[in-house]
Amino acid sequence: MEIVLGFFRLNKPGGAEHYTLTAAEQLQRLGHGVTILVEEVGQMAELARRRGLRVTAVEGELPDDADVLYAQETMSAYRLAARYPGVPLAYHVHAVDFVLSVPPQVPDIVSAVVTMHDRVERQARALGVQAPIVRLRQPVDLERFSPRGSLRQPPRRVLALGNYLHGDRDRVLDDACSETGLELVRIGVHRGNDVLESQAVLNDTDIVVGKARVIVEAMACGRAAYVYDVTGSDGWVTPESYPRLAADNFSGQTGTPAVDLDRFRSDLSLYRPDMGVANRELAIVNHSANRHAVELVELFQSLAPARTPVGAPLREMGRLVRLQWQTEERAFGLAGEARVVREELQRVQQRAAELEQEAARVPQLEQAAAQVPLLEARIRELEQWSHELEAGIHELEAGIHERDAGIRELEAAHTKSAEALQHVLRQRRVQLGIALARPLDLFRRRRR
Repeated sequence: MEIVLGFFRLNKPGGAEHYTLTAAEQLQRLGHGVTILVEEVGQMAELARRRGLRVTAVEGELPDDADVLYAQETMSAYRLAARYPGVPLAYHVHAVDFVLSVPPQVPDIVSAVVTMHDRVERQARALGVQAPIVRLRQPVDLERFSPRGSLRQPPRRVLALGNYLHGDRDRVLDDACSETGLELVRIGVHRGNDVLESQAVLNDTDIVVGKARVIVEAMACGRAAYVYDVTGSDGWVTPESYPRLAADNFSGQTGTPAVDLDRFRSDLSLYRPDMGVANRELAIVNHSANRHAVELVELFQSLAPARTPVGAPLREMGRLVRLQWQTEERAFGLAGEARVVREELQRVQQRAAELEQEAARVPQLEQAAAQVPLLEARIRELEQWSHELEAGIHELEAGIHERDAGIRELEAAHTKSAEALQHVLRQRRVQLGIALARPLDLFRRRRR
């Protein structure tokens, strides 16, 4: 089949933009010719071209004929209907909040309406101009979005991914993560750090907080998913809560109690690593992009009779070339992820080697630690000896001071005695006696 998808703009990343690329890519893989017509091009259009999809904003570049048209909002629906009069047009209702989401309310333009959750289906059934409604589910590419590792226990990082969370509700999330010691990473268009392809940042976290398509992609990556955004909050995705949350497109509006700081803290304590395994299985069973494309083709075939494509061999070769480019583009992306993983592995190995060296020193440290009590006892003994030595030194210094004092007293007494002797010798009677005694001393020496 020759299928033309219409969308207003492929500029910044968003849920409807990613859906358009996912549906086009999967339809092309099934062998159908797919062209995307847009009003505005940008980053998402370039991403589509890198994936081997045909994207144009010029009607002259569209195929001459089309079997079915698939519009994503009102403007592209009118534009496609005018370009291909009489060709069946399926219309995908993405939301209930925007006028552009309402299908054209003109008879005989829309052949079928595609919905993916309860609220848009209720709105579609309330429209003035009715068309058959087909209920599908949010698709995700299970190869592109797949687990790159297991969840950690305890969790370390929380990713808030989306374009709308802000203000008080954002602060509640920030406070809850701060109080529980979790690293919070925020990514979104309004923050200026949006990402075109989110599989890498999803796999680099443990808990993903968001809504709608973000939750489905997080589940496919085997992450723990928590529905919380500016429009509402429904908490953890689990096998028990999944049917209710999926029916509302994980928008947080199923009527559960509001998530405040206390509940957020309590819910974070319920995190389990096996949440990722359960979510991956739910994504495989319910959100396969390939199965979604098959269901779209079944719808399109019911709207348009089958016909032999014009220029089939060349058309098929062109499709195969685009598929080859998709494969190479995906290989380049995986090679980039592998390079990052290798660099991280090298850092981990280096750290492991450092830890091994530290571990090798542990026995030496243990032996040294065993000697600590003996060394402490020896130190106490040396300190006691030091105190005794200091006391002995003080006693010796006191004895020296006493000796010096005695010496000074003896010197003083000696000086006093010498002065007294000189005083006596200087007396006349003594000098006379000495003079009279000299002849007697001389006589005595001679007799000897």
